[in-house]
Amino acid sequence: MLPKILLGLLLFVVVAFAIILTIGYLISAPRYQGPVSDHFDGKQFYNYNGVKAKGLGEALQWMLSGRDKKPWPPFRNLPPGPPPPARVAGSQLRVTFVNHSTVLLQFDSLNVLTDPVWYNRTSPYQWIGPERNRPPGIRFDDVPKIDILLISHNHWDHLDIKTVRQLCQRDQPKIYCPLGVKVFLEAQGCRNVTEMDWHGSLAYNTGTTIHCVPAQHFSGRGMFDRDATLWCGFIVDNKTAGKLYFVGDTGYGSFFRKTGEHYGPMRLSLIPIGAFQPTWFMSPIHCSPAEAVQIHKDIQSQQSVAIHYGTFPLADDSLPEPVEELQQALRNHPQLTEKFWTIPEGEGRFVP
Repeated sequence: MLPKILLGLLLFVVVAFAIILTIGYLISAPRYQGPVSDHFDGKQFYNYNGVKAKGLGEALQWMLSGRDKKPWPPFRNLPPGPPPPARVAGSQLRVTFVNHSTVLLQFDSLNVLTDPVWYNRTSPYQWIGPERNRPPGIRFDDVPKIDILLISHNHWDHLDIKTVRQLCQRDQPKIYCPLGVKVFLEAQGCRNVTEMDWHGSLAYNTGTTIHCVPAQHFSGRGMFDRDATLWCGFIVDNKTAGKLYFVGDTGYGSFFRKTGEHYGPMRLSLIPIGAFQPTWFMSPIHCSPAEAVQIHKDIQSQQSVAIHYGTFPLADDSLPEPVEELQQALRNHPQLTEKFWTIPEGEGRFVP
């Protein structure tokens, strides 16, 4: 009797493991194929200074340890903000915080959207995974026609492919993404996709140039594509509106000072502040609020807006903690108090 039970358990484990591997393979993104560089060895991409994201063993250690995870009170019935204007002309610059790392930038009659996420969960399946704590700040149908779509990397909380497909079908925007992501997007029906490497620059039109700059993170959508595509930040350099820096998803690194020296000053920067606890696990890939302030200084930002907080409970920090710690860090730099905004989801502001 016992051998039959053990055999049944073994069969169950084997089948479950096979199912997990199959799902992990099916949701993995295509791997980049291209020449070796100082951050690509022919198979995987790397951060500068040898910084690595934590691995599976350390992730399990974090998940199974006595985590100090704070509950997030839900705000699921909040009404959306008002529809943004169709266009903003000239040197005026308007920024609308939608949620997480999704921001609408409007200037010089151009509409730019970053890392669009209208998913309910940041997961391949909408019945499991981190669930949004509040609805998007503006309804998708209220998003004006998008001209430029910036995608920093292929993680589920930054590349909501359902939303991207809708944008491609509705607006046919010009999409800029890091190396390796283009194949995935084109397989999903998107066209007009251009992938870029760190330190690359491309003209969108005679007045606007897109610069791809380093970030400190990792990539992957499944079990078999870890670091198989690049991650990055983008600088939109517009002759009328100035330089607008979407930092992306990143830990803090010395490359920010170099970015500021080469491209700065920035008129506006979108800088992440959330999902930074526990520090031992998150610091290679997510900057703390205090580090976000240092990034603001390094890149010579005239005005910054906080992103990557308040929507999805992805780490151990509480819902108010990123904003509270940002305010504390800014108290140490009183001259910056009005230079680093936290904007409520759905609110739009004109940037000085």
